[in-house]
Amino acid sequence: MADGWRDTSDPTGFPWESMAPGPRLAQVLSEFPPDSLPDDARVSYLRATERLAGWVHIVQARALVAVAQAVEAATQPGPGMADSHQATWIADEVAAALHIAPRTASARVNAGSAVVTDWPVLGERIAAGSLTVAQARAIYEGVAVLSGFVDAEGNDLSDLAVKDCLRFAADLPPARLRERVGRIVAALDPQAATRRRQKAELDLTDVSLWAEPDGMACLAARGPSVDAIAMREIIDARAKQLRKRAVDGDDRTLGQWRHAALMAAFGLVPIGREPAELPGVGHDSPTPPRPIDVQVRVTVPLTTLLDLTDASGEVEGYGTIDADLARALAADADWIRWVTDPVGDYLLDEGKRRYPGTRLARFLRSREPRCKHPSCGVRSANADADHLPPFAEGGRTSAAGMSPTCPRHNRGRTASGWQVHEEGPRDPYGPPDPTWTSPLGRRYQTHVSPAIALDRIPLRT
Repeated sequence: MADGWRDTSDPTGFPWESMAPGPRLAQVLSEFPPDSLPDDARVSYLRATERLAGWVHIVQARALVAVAQAVEAATQPGPGMADSHQATWIADEVAAALHIAPRTASARVNAGSAVVTDWPVLGERIAAGSLTVAQARAIYEGVAVLSGFVDAEGNDLSDLAVKDCLRFAADLPPARLRERVGRIVAALDPQAATRRRQKAELDLTDVSLWAEPDGMACLAARGPSVDAIAMREIIDARAKQLRKRAVDGDDRTLGQWRHAALMAAFGLVPIGREPAELPGVGHDSPTPPRPIDVQVRVTVPLTTLLDLTDASGEVEGYGTIDADLARALAADADWIRWVTDPVGDYLLDEGKRRYPGTRLARFLRSREPRCKHPSCGVRSANADADHLPPFAEGGRTSAAGMSPTCPRHNRGRTASGWQVHEEGPRDPYGPPDPTWTSPLGRRYQTHVSPAIALDRIPLRT
């Protein structure tokens, strides 16, 4: 999906739009059947219910914390003392009351404590309707690794991270917000980020198997992110080769072909299927498999590569990686250099050509990692180089006039009722930041973060 977007629709005039979440908002919403409202007001009503749900979430979070405190007081072995089993006793109390599993109860108590006790500013934002529960979760789960660590002035690093995140959190979906949180966490303590990665590689790298319904099972490989992404890309490329050479009538899905490609790497064949062979890869063929050209796209600040700072890098399709890993990858990789300042002839413009050339298309997909539509998360590698606004409406075939848009949101735009247009001035050297208008008349202003959003730059001390 787009890095972020903001609802810029005109007010509908209904009272819930200006009301703070709480009992009065619940009463007002109950007085209006949503299916009786105008189209754009139905969406406005939906947004109000989300704000109300956040308020209710905080009411329950405070109740969970209060119950936890009461259980701790009732089971305290003595003044100033605690028992190591109190967390399980709290979970038992909550589980019995809500008819849920103790593990689920424990997770709810911890989530409530995060927004009520640990970082109360998050709970305040949720209760006020300016932050969703999912956005807050992305923040507190990300910054928790910093809790208890302080900077030179004695400030808790997790509190600093939360403060930074709240500057932009409201406009980001949880997935994109989680990426930004990761960058901030890595910037606040880059050495710790390296240590956590190394420990995770030691403790978590493994291959696991578990049963699933209907005769299925899941084989999962957990390991370093770059390794996993490279394997996934190779499996996908092999699967497409196998599908291309399939016999007539073989109606396997791409997912099934990926499974076949993985098994073929170990000389196995999916049960009930005939062996599928790649060019030059037969049982009696002396030639090795045709090599697959796999690209793992990593974006790294130049200052990190020069070892001047420890700013984190980013792997497309995964997220933040620590500076040490980024430098290690840079030492063993072929790099494509993109200049990100308006110096020289980097701003590609192909004028009135209907379709962009290879160089421009590659630049667009490198500049923006995902489809530009607000609700879409398709990677730009699988997206069209799209004119925004449309070519027929004067859109130019240039870096400033085009963005990656997935086939569904590009070619199906007319049928779906979505419209896209520019509003107001923007950076003439940057990507389009269009406003998308939904079929129900709601307007969403999208924006794209820089290739690396350095919310904090970790300088050497």
